Amino acid sequence: MSPQLQSMLQQAKQAFQSGNFDGAELMLKRVLQVDSKNLSALHILGLIKASQSRFKEATDYLAKAAKIAPNDATLQYNLAKALSDSGNNKEALSHHKKAVGLAPNNPEAWLNYGKTASDLRRYDEAIAHYDQALTLKPDYAEAWSNKGATLHELQRYDEAIAHYDKALTLKPDLAVAWFNKGVT
Repeated sequence: MSPQLQSMLQQAKQAFQSGNFDGAELMLKRVLQVDSKNLSALHILGLIKASQSRFKEATDYLAKAAKIAPNDATLQYNLAKALSDSGNNKEALSHHKKAVGLAPNNPEAWLNYGKTASDLRRYDEAIAHYDQALTLKPDYAEAWSNKGATLHELQRYDEAIAHYDKALTLKPDLAVAWFNKGVT
C-alpha cells in the first residue's frame, strides 16, 4: 500500500474513532476507489453503517471484508451482529458460530449468539450460549438479564425472576431487566 493511501486510511480511522463518520466515510471510499479490497476500509465502513442503523449497507461491507479475511473473529462477530440487527437471524447464526469458534473466550460474542438463537426461538441453544458468556464473565449483567428473558419465554418464571434479580444486583440501572422482571 502506498504511503499516501496508508496516511488516508490512518486519518479515516482517527475520524471514525472521534465520531466524525462522514469524514471517515469519505476517506474510506477514496481508499476503496484505489484498493477495492482494502480490509480495514471495508470493515470500518461496515461499522459506520451499522452505527447509523443502515444494516443492509453494513452487512454488504462486512461480508466483503469477511470474504477477504474469513478467519478474523472480530469481522465475523461484527457481521453476525449486523445481520441480527437487520433481522436476518438465520444468516447470522453461521457467523456467530464462526466468531465463537475463532474467539471462544469472548463473552460478548456468546451473548449475541444467544440473542440470535433466542430470536429464532431456539431457547435451549440460547441458554447454553448465555451460560458460556456467564462462565467467561460471571458478573455480566446483560447475560443474566437475557437468560432471564429466555427463561420467561419457556414459562420458567421463578427462574427468570432470579436471573433478573442477579442482573439488577450487578447493574441496578439495567432498565430492561427491571422492565422484564415486571412483565414476568
